[in-house]
Amino acid sequence: MPCASRREAIFAAVEGHNRTHSAAPLPRPAARLLAIMFAAEDVCCLSQQSLAAEGFGKSLPGVLRALVEAGFVSRQTGTSRIPDTYRLLALAEVP
Repeated sequence: MPCASRREAIFAAVEGHNRTHSAAPLPRPAARLLAIMFAAEDVCCLSQQSLAAEGFGKSLPGVLRALVEAGFVSRQTGTSRIPDTYRLLALAEVP
């Protein structure tokens, strides 16, 4: 379970981004995805299958791509046995 203040900071950051980028807001599940991926740490190595099991369906690749393009996360491509690694960038001040 993510720390409440960290989760709140993630949701606030996504909301702020969407307010300032109203022409191209992040997809609806973006904040929830970030909260799951970065519940306690600034690095996430969960596979897309693990994230899909959290309730993210076919939209998952598009949401991840949007988060990378918006500068919230960086992506290091994995291999067939090692999942991609995502690093949280936009919330350095998140507790």
